[in-house]
Amino acid sequence: MKSKTITTSLKTDRIKLDYIDQEPAEREDLPTGPLRQGDGERQCSLLIFVPRNTVSALINDTTGGYGYSHLAVDCGEVDIPSGKRVMVESTFTLGVHNGFQDECGERKFVRIPLKTMGVDEDEFYNCIRSKLGEKFDYEEALTIGLIHDPAKQICSDLATVCLPETIRADIARYHRAGLLHALSALSLPQKNFHLFVTPNGFAECFGAPRGDQLNGPDQLSEPILPPQRRGIS
Repeated sequence: MKSKTITTSLKTDRIKLDYIDQEPAEREDLPTGPLRQGDGERQCSLLIFVPRNTVSALINDTTGGYGYSHLAVDCGEVDIPSGKRVMVESTFTLGVHNGFQDECGERKFVRIPLKTMGVDEDEFYNCIRSKLGEKFDYEEALTIGLIHDPAKQICSDLATVCLPETIRADIARYHRAGLLHALSALSLPQKNFHLFVTPNGFAECFGAPRGDQLNGPDQLSEPILPPQRRGIS
């Protein structure tokens, strides 16, 4: 009986820990800067990645199974010394930092531009930049959003906390209405409203194709919200 109890406990701990993809990037070099804005006007996008190993596959499975396990943010910047495109992401070991968009090689990801949803890209950019250097929110990852430290971020928090309040409220409403998978998000109607959205939650909410339908890295998907997909005005 004791052995069975220990085994069950270990399995539970493993499921919790598997929400955190701790494997290093395929390419571990980081942008040294300075950074410059890419060609044209600022274009902010969500980059949502498919699983790359058994750990991230479990992240996908435990948060709705839509096909994604990691999220980063593109603020339209390029690393001047290397000429490579930069993204902002939060990982277990580094917290919130600049990374290269090609760091995971051929790992597939979908790109969701935010401008067409009415996001003020300068405000969004400034918010994202203000999170650089913050630590990874280990407790939020383990509790799937129940415990949240505003001074720490998991990967999808970067988008959640920086999106306009109207969009955040809409995501919470869609989730409560059953238009998103029950495990893909969490909204707590506390005095200080808290919304937790997983990479799967963002992909499903904004109408991206399922992860297994992507053709390759950096596939563009214009956001289509649940009411638009159902013909609701």
